[in-house]
Amino acid sequence: MLTAYDNYKQGHDCLFTARTHSEIHKASRDTVENYLENRSIWQELNHYKEKGSVLGNHPIFARLKRTDEIRGMKTGDLVNLKINLGNRLVKNKANLRRQPSHPETLKRQERIREMEHELSEVNRLLHL
Repeated sequence: MLTAYDNYKQGHDCLFTARTHSEIHKASRDTVENYLENRSIWQELNHYKEKGSVLGNHPIFARLKRTDEIRGMKTGDLVNLKINLGNRLVKNKANLRRQPSHPETLKRQERIREMEHELSEVNRLLHL
């Protein structure tokens, strides 16, 4: 939460020093993303403080749920998932290289990070 807040403040300051359109775009994107991340974490913490239970809206909870699902898979399913993830990673990375300025670039990068996380968990479970 502190990192997101610090990054938000730095991005906000950069908005006032940016000169070119690309600098303004990058500073705006960074500022908004970090603000939303900080806000999401704040909501989780505040809900826990008030109710004593986790709200569960932050993306990290989806990742934890997916990791639990992977840990519950049988060996054959893990092997199939490893193959599938490998193929999807190659395809997504190629799309990212081919179209670096695509409007969905950030979502593509996030998908790649999630698939790499899943693949590392699968490899760990398969002792690879």
